[in-house]
Amino acid sequence: TVRAEEVNLRKTELRALQAQINPHFLYNTLDSISWMCERGKNQEAVVMVNALAQLFRISISRGHELIPIEKELQHAEAYLQIQKYRYKNQFTYHFTVDESCLHCLCNKITLQPIIENAIVHGLDLMGDSGHIEITVKPDGDDILLIVADDGIGIPEADRSRIFERFYRVDKARSRESGGTGLGLSIATEIVQRHHGSLTLVDRPGPGTTVRLELPITQPIGGEDSHE
Repeated sequence: TVRAEEVNLRKTELRALQAQINPHFLYNTLDSISWMCERGKNQEAVVMVNALAQLFRISISRGHELIPIEKELQHAEAYLQIQKYRYKNQFTYHFTVDESCLHCLCNKITLQPIIENAIVHGLDLMGDSGHIEITVKPDGDDILLIVADDGIGIPEADRSRIFERFYRVDKARSRESGGTGLGLSIATEIVQRHHGSLTLVDRPGPGTTVRLELPITQPIGGEDSHE
């Protein structure tokens, strides 16, 4: 039917959107692991390999688009562990999570592009150390996932275009120039496909706060493991 074809098309588009999330990350991580092995930093290399395995195991998730928030947070922490090594401990991070949210479902690979944006466009440009705070908590019929950093913030000129629909983003220009917003545009598109929202929170001073608002979705039956 036309409806079934439309649903399949939307799923295909969603997978394509998720695949756009920094494909060079794997190559850069493997380069870092190779460098560690060459210099005898074997224990650090083991940690990196384990984090990378965790990252991709959850990314695959048996083809599921929705996974428990607990798994999404494990994915985010594996990503942060790898980036801390690559950025020579330039930043710290902390999770504050309400345990009642852990078994609810969310879109997989949603936090990674937001955290990547915080590191690359917020903390990396600071020069000094920074901090990323990830908060997960219930809010009525929704769950809030909040990523806040104390970096340089997003220039006002960039804010107006960050949440354009993904297909309107000039992807080639964004990648070549390192422009802010491609990852956030992808994350926005993914979240909107499942009736959620992603917004920038205005706050005084430097730093950026991104707020994800997702409807509470419980797993069906006992299917809460998607590795």
